Formats: sequence, C-alpha cells, structure tokens
Amino acid sequence: MNFLAGLADPGWLAFALLFLAVLLYLFYRRRLEERRIIEKFPRERIVLSSFGTNYYGLESEPGGPLRSIGALVLLKDRLYYRARFAKRELTIPGAAITYIGVTDTHKGRPLHQLVVAIRFLNAEGKEEKAAFRLPLPAQCTAAIKVTLIGGRAMSPSRPTTGSGAPAADYSAGPED
Repeated sequence: MNFLAGLADPGWLAFALLFLAVLLYLFYRRRLEERRIIEKFPRERIVLSSFGTNYYGLESEPGGPLRSIGALVLLKDRLYYRARFAKRELTIPGAAITYIGVTDTHKGRPLHQLVVAIRFLNAEGKEEKAAFRLPLPAQCTAAIKVTLIGGRAMSPSRPTTGSGAPAADYSAGPED
C-alpha cells in the first residue's frame, strides 16, 4: 500500500478530522479564556498569565485535593485564578501572601508531582493554602516573589513534603 492510498482510507481521514477538531476546540477555549482575562483586567496590570493551570483547591475545603483547570494571572498587586469550566475563582492579594514555594503535597496527601504552594491570609485573617501546578514552577514562584513580595519578609511557616519534611524552597528571589 502506498502513502497516497493510505491517506484515502476513511478510518485515517476520520481520525485526522477528529484530531483537527480537538485542536481547534482547544485553541478556541484558550482564546476565550484570554479574552475573558483581558476584559477583566487592563493589559498594563497583567505581568504573567498561565493557561491550563491545575488548581488543587484551598486547604480549608473539606475532602481531598480537588482539581480544576483554568487560568492563573499574575497581576501587579495580586494573583487571580479562574476555572475554565467550573464557576470557581480565587483572588490572592500580594500583601496577604505569607509563603510561596514548591511542594509535592496538598491537604496532607501526596500529589506525585511538584506544585506551587501559596500560603496567604484570608479575609478573616486566618492562614490558608492554595496549590497550583504550573509549567516551570521555580521560575513562576520567582516571578510571583519579585512582583508581589519584593523585599517584604514572609512568615516562616512552610508546607511539608509527603515524608513530613519541610518542602524544598526552589523559589528564592532574584538573587538566584
């Protein structure tokens, strides 16, 4: 069978069309998320955005780590997350952040991957923890620290790894 005859096979053609449709759908969803963020925030306030970010929920929420996919936006004064499909949003003011680093657990359970852990003071003044899986976690934490933390001292509380040991802090500031 030659190459051109293989392309004429209806099974191959159906697979190729399905693959193309999925790619177009993903592109459409990404553009929709991007447009939603640009409508919500002026471009000059946006420092960094990450689409396809996995969010594992807040530590205070009942149950194990949840998982939703959406966009995480680093603004000049806060972090903003919006889920792609669920009606879930989270805003973390930069001034409320007490710790940021990389860990492999959330809600006391191993995630089997490195995630960015952010501890912050919620509206009631209690410490809360959120976890996100981002591409290049060390670089993302450095960008967040430079933008939102600056020279401000943060709390010494740190999340632990699955073994109970303190998580490695791969996210030192700009001096690294």
